[in-house]
Amino acid sequence: MTTPPGWYPDPGQTPPLPPQQRWWDGTAWTQHTRPAAGTAAGPGGGKAGRGPLIAGIVGAVVLVAALVVGGVLVAGGSDDEEPKAAAGSSPSPESSGPDGKDDPPGDRGDRESPAPESSPGDVVPEPGLGVGLTVPEGWQRPDPESGFVAHRTTYRCPGEETDCVRGGAKLLPVSSGWEGEKALKGAAELQVAENAKQSYSEKAYGGITDHKVVESGAVTVAGQPGYRVRWRVENKLEPDAYVEAVVFRSPHVKGGLLALWSSVDIAPGAPPASDLDELRKGVVRTGTGEGADDGDREAV
Repeated sequence: MTTPPGWYPDPGQTPPLPPQQRWWDGTAWTQHTRPAAGTAAGPGGGKAGRGPLIAGIVGAVVLVAALVVGGVLVAGGSDDEEPKAAAGSSPSPESSGPDGKDDPPGDRGDRESPAPESSPGDVVPEPGLGVGLTVPEGWQRPDPESGFVAHRTTYRCPGEETDCVRGGAKLLPVSSGWEGEKALKGAAELQVAENAKQSYSEKAYGGITDHKVVESGAVTVAGQPGYRVRWRVENKLEPDAYVEAVVFRSPHVKGGLLALWSSVDIAPGAPPASDLDELRKGVVRTGTGEGADDGDREAV
């Protein structure tokens, strides 16, 4: 599974300078930087030169990572903005990933990520959605600025010189327009297809050659009705994987739908498929942001 775009520690940072983060667009480092959390911004706020290209950790699989690559890099704008992914950019074999490790070309063995930003049992909130994801054993939150949760084991993607992770999960909103009793099932069927496409991209895994539904049905998520669909996908380049999407009613927004995307490789060192159940059961209701009202709202 490939890593989603996000803010990560700048791999080209000179030690004497104040800590900063650089935007990873899903395939390469961009020129957009910002002060690291807890660091005051210096005067001027100019853009730093392009740092070394890195490999996306997974899934960081998500989306949702791989959860969404493509689009164009918008010229100009504030360094604090989250830029669009740059089209056509690709990491170099000599590059290091967001984990800061340099890996020789061809080294595709499993590796343990550095000290995690979270511990098993911690809840990773998505304040804008009013729900959070409980971190399972062996998983972590790779970036404190992101709601993405990934398995700690990384490896060289089979189709390109970037890093993938053995599993990943992400909460996200579902577009409006789904109504009626079949809304949850219909939305889940579309969401699992999109999750598979993005988490196991053609570039990284050679393309999905086949899939089959291995589990589906009604579930309860964060106290709300939901529906899940799990695929077993076959990739042109191993490993194959289990990919799941769970669509459920928002606990805060009347008529709103949310989704949990999750996936795990089918390979030695990968988490068991039962972790997908643990992730789903670990979705909890949270506040909707600092000082926000937790009362119900109408979907728009």
